[in-house]
Amino acid sequence: IILLVPLGGLLVALLRNVVGLKTFGTFMPVLIALAFRETDLSLGLLLFVGVVAVGIIARAFLQQLHLLAVPRLAATLTLVIIILITLGIGLERSHLQLGTAIALFPLVIITMLIERMTVLWEEVGVVNAARQFVGTMIVALIIYLILNNDFLQYLHFMFPELLFSILACTILVGRYTGYRFTELLRFREFARQLEGQK
Repeated sequence: IILLVPLGGLLVALLRNVVGLKTFGTFMPVLIALAFRETDLSLGLLLFVGVVAVGIIARAFLQQLHLLAVPRLAATLTLVIIILITLGIGLERSHLQLGTAIALFPLVIITMLIERMTVLWEEVGVVNAARQFVGTMIVALIIYLILNNDFLQYLHFMFPELLFSILACTILVGRYTGYRFTELLRFREFARQLEGQK
């Protein structure tokens, strides 16, 4: 699985820089995908979205206290842990056997996601924050599918030198300075108007 993490990083770079899909950070989708490996995907996705939603509501209450940034992050982290512990106990009592798996959710990543999503919500609005969250979850799901692919696991385990080709592809993506696919879609009507004026 560790050998496949760089492939996830390449995918994030490709989807962000070439396709134009917005995500919260580079490593956040990869870490979320790793967390989904430890739970059932559908239940893990539901739990993750639920924890983030409850965390955003709790973060809104913290905002009213006018805390400084670092103590606010520490308080948000504590709230995320309280939410996860409560969910873990509830899941164990309902015999869903996911109480311990939920502990593998990346606590710091969830905390940073809640913080960044709330800040983005305040700066550019709910729609843009939700769009970036959905983009993050889409990329995490694609990476989850890659991480669970038996053939890719076998290939990277037997031929770890494939990491050099992933590195080369990542460097190529990093050198790309053209338009993103989403920008081409967004400005196609503008391009048609320019063509019509000629």
